[in-house]
Amino acid sequence: MVFSPSEHPRDTQPEAHSRTNRSSPLPNLSKQTKKHPILAAKPPTDMYPGNLAGRYTDLFFTTATVKDWKHLLKPDKYKKIITDSFEFLVKEQTVWLYAFVIMPNHFHWVWQLRSDQTLARVQLRLMKFVAQHIKFDLVVHHPDVLAHFKVKRKDREYQFFKERPLSVPIFTDAVAQQKISYIHHNPTQQKWQLSASPEGYTWSSAAFYTFGDQRWPFLTHFWYGEDWPPPF
Repeated sequence: MVFSPSEHPRDTQPEAHSRTNRSSPLPNLSKQTKKHPILAAKPPTDMYPGNLAGRYTDLFFTTATVKDWKHLLKPDKYKKIITDSFEFLVKEQTVWLYAFVIMPNHFHWVWQLRSDQTLARVQLRLMKFVAQHIKFDLVVHHPDVLAHFKVKRKDREYQFFKERPLSVPIFTDAVAQQKISYIHHNPTQQKWQLSASPEGYTWSSAAFYTFGDQRWPFLTHFWYGEDWPPPF
């Protein structure tokens, strides 16, 4: 396991676009959709399946970062803890999960609250679950790694992530497209080179949007909602 915070430069988040017309056409998030006419089709300009009127209520682009940018999430078993947490929150109908990517030292996701729980409360539950289960595994299998995350605090003995995730509200299709595209292309960036294509990276929603891949059943398509994937 590699935990050097200097192995890769820090990610920078894209700047938000200005407010645009909500009836803008469905964005083509990957050039590869040109190979699949059905997937590249646009919805009618006067309606969108999915969230409709409530589409931008409690909708966020969120980033969680490992403390000191260590590569704690490099093992797939720790990535799975995160996807398990996503799945649990979706199954209990607390959130809709639209897009995500899990990188070695951070993860991004686009989600929307669908219950009366606050953003702070849901984030706390997610991050607590992830941190506790990673800790359980480190105690048994990697105690030397666990020592890197020991802190001198009254409320905890170990800290794996920065104090709280950063959540940025999304209000327009332009910003939603920007964030989801950024998420999907994160593994292909020069500083990472984790995959030759967005769809080739397992721990991401890219293949779901391009090919209708169903490996992550907790995902909901932001523009097509439950109507995705289309029948082939």
